[in-house]
Amino acid sequence: MKPARPATVQALGVAATLLGLSWSAAAAAYQPCEGLVTHTERVPVRPVARPPYLKRYRDPAFGSTVMRISDAADGEVFKPAYSTVQAWNADESLLLLYRSGERSGHVLLDGHSYAPVAELDDIVPADIEQLFWSHTDPDVFFYVSKLSADYGQLRRYHVSRRASELVRDFESVCGPRGLPTAGGDPHMPSLDDDLFGFRCRTDEGTWMMISYRISTDELHSAPLGEGTDWEEWSAPQPAPSGERFWMQGKSLSVDLSRVEAGMDMAVDHEHANLGQSSRGEDVLYQVTFDPAPDGCVDGDLWQGVGHLTEHTLANGRCRPVVNADDGYPYTTSGTHVSAQAYRQPGWVAMSSVGYDQFEWFSNGRRAPVLFSEIYLVNTDPSARTVCRLAQHRSYAKQAKSANYTPYLGEPHATISPSGTRVLFGSDWYDSGSVDSYVIELPGYAAPG
Repeated sequence: MKPARPATVQALGVAATLLGLSWSAAAAAYQPCEGLVTHTERVPVRPVARPPYLKRYRDPAFGSTVMRISDAADGEVFKPAYSTVQAWNADESLLLLYRSGERSGHVLLDGHSYAPVAELDDIVPADIEQLFWSHTDPDVFFYVSKLSADYGQLRRYHVSRRASELVRDFESVCGPRGLPTAGGDPHMPSLDDDLFGFRCRTDEGTWMMISYRISTDELHSAPLGEGTDWEEWSAPQPAPSGERFWMQGKSLSVDLSRVEAGMDMAVDHEHANLGQSSRGEDVLYQVTFDPAPDGCVDGDLWQGVGHLTEHTLANGRCRPVVNADDGYPYTTSGTHVSAQAYRQPGWVAMSSVGYDQFEWFSNGRRAPVLFSEIYLVNTDPSARTVCRLAQHRSYAKQAKSANYTPYLGEPHATISPSGTRVLFGSDWYDSGSVDSYVIELPGYAAPG
C-alpha cells in the first residue's frame, strides 16, 4: 500500500477524532451487514404505503431500519444532491438535501434527528450537485458561486456564521464571465480538501480544464475540446489522495500534462464514483454494461460487465466486484454508486432502479435480484459481501405523475462518512413528490 500524503493522513485523523473513535476501533466495530440479507434470492416487492414522516419502519423484504426524513408537498422534491458527493458533514451532525419547487435550493437538516435546521437561500452554486462538504471541518463546505457579486469564485462557506469567504477566482483562465464547474459528472475534492478540478468555457468560447491546490495556490490549466484529446463535457476529478486526477477514462497528473494510466473500460462516462479501496488505493468504482476492451482480468467470463467494477487509478488495473459470477443478473438500469464512506474505505453504497420493469411492483411475483434496491458492497477481495438493505419503490425518470423533472426521483443512494447510514430519494410508486429516506445500519447510534 502506497503511503498517503501527510496532509491526507492528518485530515483522516481529524475526521476519526470527530467521531470519538480511533481508526482501529472504528474498523473493528464496523459490522454494517450483521443480521441483514446477503443472499441472491429473488424476493417480491410488497405493497407498502408511503411511511410517515420521521417514523422508523422495517423494510419488509430485508429487515433494515428506514426513516422518511422529509415531508414533500405535492410536486415538491427533497433528495440527495447526488450519489458521488457527500450529504453529511464531517462529523455527521448536519445533512444537506436539495429541494425543488417554489422554494428551491439547498436545505440543512440535523444529521441525527433529521429536523430542519436552515435554508441556504444566501448561496447559488454553479450546479445543484456541486456543494462539497469539507472532509475535516464539520462547519465548512466549498462551492463555486453563480451569484453576480462573486460570480465564478471558489468559496468556503461557514455554516455556523452563515457566511462565505473567497478561496480563489479563476478569471485569469476563464475570463470574467466564465463559470468554473466540476463538469457533468462531479466527484468530491481530495480527502485533505486541498485539490479541486474544474472546467469552464472562456469568454472567447473555448473550453479549459483547471487543477487547483489551495495550500500552495497552485493553478494549472489546459484546453479541452476540438484539437485536444479531451471532450468538453467533464472536468478533471481529484483522486482521494490528491496525487492525481480521474479524467475521461484515464489517470491524469496534477499539473494536467501527463496521462499516468488508461483504464480498461468500454465507456468512460458510466455512473461511477472515486473512492479508496480497502487497500487504501485511489480507485474508480464503476457501473459497467459493456465488455472491457482487454477483458478486465484473466478468467472473468463477463469481461468486466457487472453492477460494480473497480479500476485502480495508479496502474489501470481492472477488477470485477459484483457480477453474474456470484448469481447477480446483467447490470440493472439506473444503477448509481457512492464510495464516500471515507472512514471505511472499500465499502460502497449502491442503488438500482430497473427501468421498464415496474410490473414487479404489482404482479405479486418475486422480482429480479437488485430491482428497485438499495444495497451495500464490501469490495475487499478477501471479504467481498453484498448486503441488500431496502426496496426504494421509485419510478424515477419514468414517473408519470411528476410535476418536477422526473430525473430527480432517481434514488442516488449516498453513504455517510462513517458508513453507518445510507440516504436515498424516492417518489414512492410515482406519488407526485420525492422524499428522502435514511437507512440506519447495524452499529449506528445517535449521540446522546
